[in-house]
Amino acid sequence: MKKNGKDELLVITSQSPYFLHPSDSPEAIVTAIKFNRKNYDLWKMAIRTSLKSKNKLSFICCSITKPDLKDGVLTKEGKVWEMVNAMIVSWIMNVIDPKLHKSATYVDFAQKLWENIQKPYAIPNIPKIHKLKAEIVSCKPNKQDIADFFSRLVG
Repeated sequence: MKKNGKDELLVITSQSPYFLHPSDSPEAIVTAIKFNRKNYDLWKMAIRTSLKSKNKLSFICCSITKPDLKDGVLTKEGKVWEMVNAMIVSWIMNVIDPKLHKSATYVDFAQKLWENIQKPYAIPNIPKIHKLKAEIVSCKPNKQDIADFFSRLVG
């Protein structure tokens, strides 16, 4: 896009959600926790923490959406959004068990990928919640030191 006959410059600072560090790559493993259907809650927290540390959480939480075309053409911001979005999709796919890739392979948007994973796995487990609450209520320090008691309490 040209402004006054010159290419318009898009400046991305290190605080921008569009910023990618030189060490960021599509092969990066952003958490050691690999999603395997059974560990959704733990995996979700690890991914969210990792994306938050990279200032990219807004890509999966809907606050940064793909910029609209301008006169039918993708803007510089749109191109940068596509690049960062693709990187985030790669990072998420890297920490999903390969057996589960088929269900996520054809999703181009990080936000949509996140939503598709959430739908079947973000269901509250009422019996498990009840059991945990009962365990917390009955949990007493007895003769344990505080570190052991706290570890038992948080599970």
